[in-house]
Parts: sequence; C-alpha cells; structure tokens
Amino acid sequence: MNQMIRRATLSFLLLTFTQFAVWAQSGITRYVRFTQGDTTSHGILDGDTVRELDGDFLEGARPTGKSFPLSSVKLEIPLDPMRVSKVIGVALNSNLPEGPPLSVRHPRYFAKMPTSLNAHEGGVELPPEAMNLNFEGELVIIIGKKGRHISVDDAESYIFGYSVGNDFSENTWYKELAELKEPTRLISKGTDTWACLGPVIATGVDWRNLQIEVRLNGHTVAKGRTKYMRNDVPELVSYISRYMTLLPGDVIYTGTVAPAVLPGERHEMQVGDVVEVEIENIGLLRNKIVPMLVP
Repeated sequence: MNQMIRRATLSFLLLTFTQFAVWAQSGITRYVRFTQGDTTSHGILDGDTVRELDGDFLEGARPTGKSFPLSSVKLEIPLDPMRVSKVIGVALNSNLPEGPPLSVRHPRYFAKMPTSLNAHEGGVELPPEAMNLNFEGELVIIIGKKGRHISVDDAESYIFGYSVGNDFSENTWYKELAELKEPTRLISKGTDTWACLGPVIATGVDWRNLQIEVRLNGHTVAKGRTKYMRNDVPELVSYISRYMTLLPGDVIYTGTVAPAVLPGERHEMQVGDVVEVEIENIGLLRNKIVPMLVP
C-alpha cells in the first residue's frame, strides 16, 4: 500500500512539474484592464483568475496581491482610450497563400481614432447609410516605448505585446469612388466602435506564424496566417516611425488575412451579426453589430 502511495505521489509530482515546464516554456503573459465594482484596474489574466496590478502595465506596474475570479469582473478595452495617442492600421498587407509573395515599399497606412476603440463583447454601430460594413480580423501591435526612426532590427524592442483586432471598415466609402456623394475615407475607418480590440494584450508571443480565424455567427468566413504578411511586424513599426513618433500605448492594426472573406461567404454586416476573431496563442475577440442610434 505504501509503495502504491509513493508511486501515486511521484506521478502527481511529475505531472505537476511537466505542466509547470510547459507554462514556463510558453512564456506568455496576458494583460487586461477590468472593472470590479466601481473600480477599473489593470491586471494579469491567469486562467480563470485576474491578478490586480498597482497601476498601468505599460508603466511597469506590479501585482497588489489581490485577485478576482474572472466571472466577477468586466473586461474592458485593454488600453485606456483616453491615454492612447494613435490608432493606425495597414490596408492590403496579406499575400494569398497560393500566390507569389509581393513586396510593398510603402505600406498603405490609414488612421482610426482612440474613440473608435471597442471592447470584447462591445456593440459595433451600423449607420443606416452604410451598405458595406466589413469585418477585418487581424493581429494588433501595442507599442511599449517612445521611438522615432526605429530600425527593422530594433523594432521588436519597442513593442510591448500583441492583441486581437477587428478593423471594421465601410469599404465602399474607403475607395471614395463617389467623390462628394458619400462619406470620406476617414469616416470609413475612424467611426466610433469600429476598432475592436482585446480583451488581452499578450507578451512573449512569437508573431511569425500565428493562425487568424474569423467567424460570422459561428461559421468560419476567413482564415489565414501571419507569415503571409507583405510587410511583417518589424517592417511596419520601422516604416511608420520614420514619419511619426511612436508612443507607449500606440495601436497598430497589421492588416486582415487574404482573402478577407472566403468565396461564397457574406462580408456585408447586418444588425444582429456576431463576429469572432481568434488568434492562436493570444485569444478571442467577439462583437455584435447593433444599429447606430441617431437622435
């Protein structure tokens, strides 16, 4: 009997050590911003528990020792929008897996707004005049320190972590083909609620070959991998830093997968649609399309 107990104990210890080794090798930390009661704080998501931090994780905050069950808190946008300087994105930044790789000298950057930021489970407003609001699931870069004229080799040292994004876009307006008869490109990207982000910012993630999957009402409508980016993460950071100073908390949407929607699938959003973006090793972002309430 004692021998059986010793074997069982040894098996448990080996299993525990193996799990610890796996966690240690993964090296991924998931940061969140959450509300518990009347207080909004930053924290670290650890399984089903949120460990509170004593300040902003971008500023080196430390655990307070307090923790809360995930079920008892509300996950917010992982960055405070009022402290975000820039929300920018890149159009047409993915190659087709079966096609030749294309090199783009000047990535097609555009601006969204801090007020565009939207949380996991947040409602995405559909204006009544918008006929072609599209989902665009993609990897998002979160800048961790100030930089200008950053080299490609140094770019990753300026990145705090990565998140899941859905860059909702009115792509008919984006082309500006109707000239003054439709809203401008700025509105086609920068409307409130159209920059869905989170709910976590993950550090320690290898961005080079992550799977990105987009689901509409539970059905897969787009899928791709980050290795097919035309301009990869360091190139994107280096390029934009030539023209503007990057600041901690700046958000860069790296471009949706190609094709942006699988053949035969619907891309135009309707009220009530639920769109999910899931990125390997980072997490899941879910949002619902709601009508814009016009006074």
